Amino acid sequence: MILDPRHHLLDRAPARAWTDAYPVGNGHLGAMVFGNPARERIQVNDSSVWRGSPAPRSLPEGAGQALQRARESALAGDVHAADAATRGTQSGNVQMYQPFVDLLIQRTTEDTSPLARVLDLRSGWAITVTEQLRAITGVSIADDVLLDRRVFASPSDLEISVASVHEQSVAHRPASHPEAVVLAGALRVAASVDPDIGGDDAVRAPASFTESVHASWALELRTDGTASADLTGPAPSIHVTGATWTELRLVSATQFSADGTLRVPDHASLEAEVLAHLTTLAARSHDELATRAEESHRELYDRVELDLAAPDGPSPTPYRDREAPTMPTTAQRLDNLRADPEHADGPDLVALLAHVGRYLLISGGVGEGPPLNLQGIWNESPAPPWYGDYTININTEMNYWPAGPAQLAEVLPAFQEWLGVLAAQGARVAREVYGASGWTAHHNSDRWGFAAPVGDGEDRPQWSAWPLGGAWLTSTLVDLLRFTPDGPASAAGLVEGAARFALDLLIELPDGTLGTAPSTSPENRFVLPAGTVGEVHVSTTSDLVIIRQLLHDLLELSHVVEFDEDLLELAEAALSRLPGERVLPTGLIAEWSDDDLTDPDRHHRHQSHLIGLYPGTGLDPRRDPVLGEAARRSLVERGFESTGWSLAWRICLAARLEDAELANRFLLRALRRVEADGTDPVTGEVTGGVYDSLLCAHPPFQIDGNFGALAGTCEMLLQSHRVRGRRRELTVLPSLPSAWSTGRARGLGARGGAVVDLGWTPTRVEVAVHLPAGVDADAYVVELDGEVRALPAAKDGAAHLSLSRDLTARRSDRKTDTL
Repeated sequence: MILDPRHHLLDRAPARAWTDAYPVGNGHLGAMVFGNPARERIQVNDSSVWRGSPAPRSLPEGAGQALQRARESALAGDVHAADAATRGTQSGNVQMYQPFVDLLIQRTTEDTSPLARVLDLRSGWAITVTEQLRAITGVSIADDVLLDRRVFASPSDLEISVASVHEQSVAHRPASHPEAVVLAGALRVAASVDPDIGGDDAVRAPASFTESVHASWALELRTDGTASADLTGPAPSIHVTGATWTELRLVSATQFSADGTLRVPDHASLEAEVLAHLTTLAARSHDELATRAEESHRELYDRVELDLAAPDGPSPTPYRDREAPTMPTTAQRLDNLRADPEHADGPDLVALLAHVGRYLLISGGVGEGPPLNLQGIWNESPAPPWYGDYTININTEMNYWPAGPAQLAEVLPAFQEWLGVLAAQGARVAREVYGASGWTAHHNSDRWGFAAPVGDGEDRPQWSAWPLGGAWLTSTLVDLLRFTPDGPASAAGLVEGAARFALDLLIELPDGTLGTAPSTSPENRFVLPAGTVGEVHVSTTSDLVIIRQLLHDLLELSHVVEFDEDLLELAEAALSRLPGERVLPTGLIAEWSDDDLTDPDRHHRHQSHLIGLYPGTGLDPRRDPVLGEAARRSLVERGFESTGWSLAWRICLAARLEDAELANRFLLRALRRVEADGTDPVTGEVTGGVYDSLLCAHPPFQIDGNFGALAGTCEMLLQSHRVRGRRRELTVLPSLPSAWSTGRARGLGARGGAVVDLGWTPTRVEVAVHLPAGVDADAYVVELDGEVRALPAAKDGAAHLSLSRDLTARRSDRKTDTL
């Protein structure tokens, strides 16, 4: 087996824990493949299987009055009264993302021969190879089916079953193929409950078909052995004898569409749908389905290629002619890098981490259905960490940051449709809690668009009383749509609603500026001069930055979309009165509006006061070097030890600061291996990093760190957020560390819809800009180290530049001096 160190994960043992398993998926179906040749577990998720239903959630009586009391108390400086009052706005909890089924494949004989377990990022297959077995498992984007094929060296007996933590019934159904056996399952998820109850309630009796999620699955087995269904035991199963190969096809469906409407009226209709799905696949062989699956995956995956360690210029350098037993495992590579941060494998590991991010974004984000949650679409627990929800004070936004730079706009429709669901719920919250127009959302949400402050009247305001979630999500979508040729016009309705709420939220402060009250900085606290700790204040930096970005988005869109003139005038007037970021006497960016407040945790995982630097664009270190240096000092102040996703955000922030070595240091820290229990294998401490599978460790597992690391790596190579007059500026290699002395990056997305290829050696940079249809080369300029170059006329849709540059001297000038 030929393995490429930038496109393959390798282990030599079955997964010891869920986080060691390899993920496959197509946005709808996801699975974690454990790779045990004798007792395989393929843990399956359906992205639409959540607790709860689309039924609107009730809001507490007197929430509006509580909000007004909180505002008055915050303005009066009574932080404790403001804290207590905000709890009166809390409206229960979001619902939890759920596991679906376990597909279990057990052989009657042990297999102790040497094993290679591989995740092939390019093809989308999880592969298990021993002397007695070759198994491949994946999920097809083209045909929406989970496929598993096993080939045995000698005839084998197996038992195949489908288990679930949820109540389910299983039936044997006629197959459309003469040699197939088909099982169909009806699954019922527990009704809406308070998630704080915990996992034991996951299997309680479900509510009616319209009050909780119900699902159907269908499994088809084909084999050259003898197969029969057995529904008499505790676990309905298929017995297979004398097989030299087996092929499995699993499909699923639930009754609610992505927008919450009821698709089908009953279980019989759901079962008919999944059985019909199998029938449509019946005429295709496994090889045909596998080819279609791989082609649909590779069409997306192959758009981007990173090679950060090319020794002779822009050319790939895979490990050639090395079979699995001789290549280091992924865990060994991570440990080698930790022992020697200048290890030659470092750039390849960074490229691998970035490619894993693109792989996960494809496998978890394409197609219809709810958007990526805290775990993407992969989850084994009925009570997952933080409910597997949408934490919208950073984590959901981070999930989508790389969609533009990594050229995967296909994931945006699901995100945008869900924002419509959220806005519909958020309009009611804006009206009844804030007395405002437009729409809002707070810290947390779920598949159904929960938009109110979470909690039952006792939760902390630092993760509840923050109404800018809708605004930040909307600006995130607008910026990602800038990477598409059509631009962000389709988001105009979301922008208008979020902007109307933001304008109604703003109040006039005694100094004549506009601000917010009550105001929190996501999940952080402050200390008053007297030593009292508080959470609720007035006009946090993050509030003002998010509102300013949103209003700029509105005005930008007004050039292509017609808005009410009164709204635009209000936005322009508000922008003129919104304070910008401030520098404290300590030289740091202020997080709070009062300089007398101090931070009880200077290493806090959130960097909300730096949103204007990244993902925002208002804090530009080139335009304002003083503010830029304060931002850099604030970033370094947060430290190099944090959760996995926070380290990923720090990569992005350092890249935007154009501090290459600082960004690389955060990257290498994010690549620290973490055991399945979340502990550091060297120190034993609970710490952020990555698991053996390169999934991000908060810990526990959160997928946002994978996407943030990808976004940061792209940002180190190409930036496109600046505009010179009417031209989009392509800043190439703005944060190139010394370790990446020669390399190439093919297929990076840029705002405006261009796609950029880069190649570099220590003395030369090659740039190719592939222009979208109807766009001329003069729509862009290329910037490198302050030199701005116009693009030459395009040939065959691409404009090429070759730049001489001493990158060695350039990097020494930019090397971080103080860490």
